[in-house]
Amino acid sequence: MTILYYLTAFLFSLGQLGRISLFGQQVNFYLYEATLILNIFFLFWMYCFQPIKNGWKKFRPVFIFLAVLFVSLLVDLTKYTQFENLVGSLYLGRLLLYFIYFFYLHYHVLKNKSFSKTIKNGVFTIAILTIISTLIQYFLYPDLRNLFYQGWDPHLYRTFGVFFDTSISAAIFGIMLLTVYQPFIKIIYLLLVALSFSRSIYLGLTITLFYLFIQQKQLKKMVFFFIIFITLIFVIPKPSGEGVNLRRLYSISSRSVDYMQGITLWKNKPLIGYGYNRIRYVKNSDSLHSGAGYSSSFLTVLVSSGILGLISFIWVLWSLVKLNKLAPILLIFVSIISLFDNVILHPFILFLLFINLSDR
Repeated sequence: MTILYYLTAFLFSLGQLGRISLFGQQVNFYLYEATLILNIFFLFWMYCFQPIKNGWKKFRPVFIFLAVLFVSLLVDLTKYTQFENLVGSLYLGRLLLYFIYFFYLHYHVLKNKSFSKTIKNGVFTIAILTIISTLIQYFLYPDLRNLFYQGWDPHLYRTFGVFFDTSISAAIFGIMLLTVYQPFIKIIYLLLVALSFSRSIYLGLTITLFYLFIQQKQLKKMVFFFIIFITLIFVIPKPSGEGVNLRRLYSISSRSVDYMQGITLWKNKPLIGYGYNRIRYVKNSDSLHSGAGYSSSFLTVLVSSGILGLISFIWVLWSLVKLNKLAPILLIFVSIISLFDNVILHPFILFLLFINLSDR
């Protein structure tokens, strides 16, 4: 189990380099998900269905949320092609896979307290490999415009690492900053966050750390951090390109249009939505990477599964808050940034969240 977990952590660190795409990038999976499935099989051999039963007792909102998503997919099933229904069911299947992994990993830690150290070591391994790959990217491959034809945004002089998306990358940097305890590593990740030029991450991290410092009654540390962070934002290099302009307006206007389109579609099917996840076919988007969702995870859930899906989704987040001391910090952080970017539903973020929430 330990070897499988470390192998999964290593493959995760490959980011988009470990992605396999099918059907014109409408179906994607990652190499680390193959070993993640092997983890589940191994844990199933050890515990059979006991982790699922334990999950039913402790995390019932998760089952309700998944049931709502399943029903939303069944509604209007005949109005979509078999392929469109297949893609939608694969989204639901992936989400189910990650929750099952969470149930089994959480149960395994409860039964084997020593595995908590293994989880921390795996997170640290990912943290170090991510720092190395991101620094190499920033200094040797700062321009992603040559991959624009594959659907990636044309990021320039920003830290996107091997994840090819500044929002997802910066969210990972923020999670690492909040979970890895070595001060030097935290400083590096603070710099990587700053160099992402992602304003939603700036906001999410600021509010999260404000909550953390107030909770711990560390007002001096809070003032010191904010002075350092604000100074860092002003002094980091901004060579060229609109992406490093913190006063840019194009992303705000594009998000506004995206939100309005989502709300308009939701009004037509407010209760159960269009099905998780058929959004690509409802909005008729040509985008390879953002076409399957909106610029907010909450709006994506609302449009795809209606108000019932959104309420149950928020209930899931609330039910996870008391799992460990990291849970409220991580959930506040990813929830805030998920108001502005479709972050929390991304496989990379789900994986990092669940391994940290499984820890003691």
